[in-house]
Amino acid sequence: MLTDLAGVVHLAYVDDPSWLVAIQFRFDEGYLHVEVDPDDDTVEVSFDPRQPPPLRHWVSDSVSTQMNQHYAGLLGMTSAWRWVLRNQQGYEDAFQIELSTPSSTTTLQYLAMASRLHLRRVNDAPIP
Repeated sequence: MLTDLAGVVHLAYVDDPSWLVAIQFRFDEGYLHVEVDPDDDTVEVSFDPRQPPPLRHWVSDSVSTQMNQHYAGLLGMTSAWRWVLRNQQGYEDAFQIELSTPSSTTTLQYLAMASRLHLRRVNDAPIP
């Protein structure tokens, strides 16, 4: 379990700040890093207890932006569940993280397409 989300950093392509290439979550236990591989549009996930893991594919082509204002309602949450998602062709091309408190849950999904990560918020669907 990862506790007390303290910050989120987006790493974007230097020529286009909306082009998300990696994301770093800072928890009490360390740094969770998700990065898109531009060669095959797969996601790579790593964790380091001491510092943000280094970029593997976008070292000289990215710029970091603190995103705490966009994740403000999620700061302090815990993550008990995280997934790397595999598509029908066998590529691991998405990452999903569940953030929760005792009274609420938010699930975020980062889908790799065209060498960038697309953020989605997963919503509960009512069962008919």
